Amino acid sequence: MLILKVILFTLSLMLSISFGNAGEPGTEENIKIQQDIKTNNSKTNPEKKIKSQKLVNTDIQLPKNPIDTIFLQPLGKPINPRYANLIGNCIPAQKDYSCKIIKPKKNSNHFNKYHYYLNANNQVYGVIAFRDYRIGNVDHCRSLITEWRDYFKNFEFETKSREENPDQLLLVTRSIQPSEIYMSCYPESYRDIKSYFSLKLFVDEN
Repeated sequence: MLILKVILFTLSLMLSISFGNAGEPGTEENIKIQQDIKTNNSKTNPEKKIKSQKLVNTDIQLPKNPIDTIFLQPLGKPINPRYANLIGNCIPAQKDYSCKIIKPKKNSNHFNKYHYYLNANNQVYGVIAFRDYRIGNVDHCRSLITEWRDYFKNFEFETKSREENPDQLLLVTRSIQPSEIYMSCYPESYRDIKSYFSLKLFVDEN
């Protein structure tokens, strides 16, 4: 009976931490969650922790979901004015599509520019968030990529970038609606974007 109670307690703890980590990197919400987790961990009784490790196999694979929102904007839906302020137009990625410059109400302090790409039905199928000025030394930029990589572990992505290159991150999923995420610390210039750190998320509409 004691073992069953420990198993149930461990499962509920892991689920609460999993949902708590859902805040996107660079937001005030995410920073507060990380601080709360550190505080709770520091209060944990070491003896109880050792006992639970002996009694229970905590290597449990929680189910992962396809990504369907970013910066509170649902993908595959029109721009939600509750969570985004429209600033202007940008250059679309495809002919007959459109692009909008956005200021999200839940933005990340990692970026200062946000472009939302819309299809012919005015539904968001892509987002590029980037910083158009130098972010500091390369180690800092790599640490930001690490934060986002850890965040995206909550979703059903597989890594396609090379581990020996910490300046780039490429994630793909072959779910019902395949999507791709690309992050880079390299300076980039294309269309109307000049970036020193970027996150690109595009959903395959086919």
